[in-house]
Amino acid sequence: MDAPPNHAPPPPSAAAAPVDPEVTAILRDPGVLWEAVQRTTGEYLAVVDRQGIIRACNRVDDGFTEDQVIGHSLVRFTVPESSAALLDTVRRVFADGAIRTLETTVRRLDGSDSYFSLRIAPLRRGDRTVAALVCCENIRPLKDTEQALRRERSVLHRLLDIQERERQLVSYEIHDGLAQYLTGALLHLQAYAHGLGAAALPREFEEGMRLLQTSAVEARRLISGLRPPSLDELGIVDAIESLVTEARADIAEVGFTHRLPPHRLPPQVETIIFRIVQEALTNARRYAEARHADVLLESTDDRVLVRVTDDGAGFDPGAVPEDRFGLEGIRQRCRLLGGEPRISSEPGAGTTIEATLPVTAAE
Repeated sequence: MDAPPNHAPPPPSAAAAPVDPEVTAILRDPGVLWEAVQRTTGEYLAVVDRQGIIRACNRVDDGFTEDQVIGHSLVRFTVPESSAALLDTVRRVFADGAIRTLETTVRRLDGSDSYFSLRIAPLRRGDRTVAALVCCENIRPLKDTEQALRRERSVLHRLLDIQERERQLVSYEIHDGLAQYLTGALLHLQAYAHGLGAAALPREFEEGMRLLQTSAVEARRLISGLRPPSLDELGIVDAIESLVTEARADIAEVGFTHRLPPHRLPPQVETIIFRIVQEALTNARRYAEARHADVLLESTDDRVLVRVTDDGAGFDPGAVPEDRFGLEGIRQRCRLLGGEPRISSEPGAGTTIEATLPVTAAE
């Protein structure tokens, strides 16, 4: 017969400390509590009546005097386009007794604007709302931070666009210049060799031909790495096919599955997808020594999923050297569209890079 389980008794709880009678008296004195709240809170507090007239407040600043605040309507301090919404919110608090919130823009004495988040709660006497407490939190610093982030994101967006255009320009220059000259030289030399016959060709001539052919292959590789023409001319599927073909030179098996709509995706989305796959396959080839990799592109409603997995050496995402910008580039590109990539890896367990990109954001 099994022994009954051993249930250890819970440790004895410490006895509650007795309440100081003077503290009890303070807790029962709303006047003392209200005075303390007014002095210590970082928010502006105002008591308003049913018409939105301020009857009391904890402090005034920004150049206003108490006489310019007490006895005046809340909307005196807001921009005209915010007044109707503010008065309507006060009316609804008196009507149903529910706490409500809204953001409003306040016009300061110097003519500048500030931004406040308001929470309006009913003050009840019995079952009737006789006044409302307005808690005003200055959110100007938050708005300024949001604007700074939007500006930084806009600058990053422009820089990435400039980078892509420069890549495109360089790839076209190589394609229309260097690559064409190499191809022309090879054709002339091949025609000359055909006329002489293989037996009459010196070894130096054959070595020169080999170097020219290698140079032509390298030029095509550079074009593909910078920005393959197929990305602009044919679309993302053909561009990824070129990346997969290159990766198969170092990775035994590279699969590519795509379920995309028949129409082209927005150019920005195609560029981001291409860079994600390019970086992921480059890492799998150069560092992971992977034997197998898979690329998936899938469209779901107004989003596109891109996923690249490999069975390589893996790494610790939290210990990536600071001079390796590839993964951070993926993060920043995805964030431009409001997406966030998921990079999963650990030593010896391969790597998965996945991102869901909102197509509508790019449009």
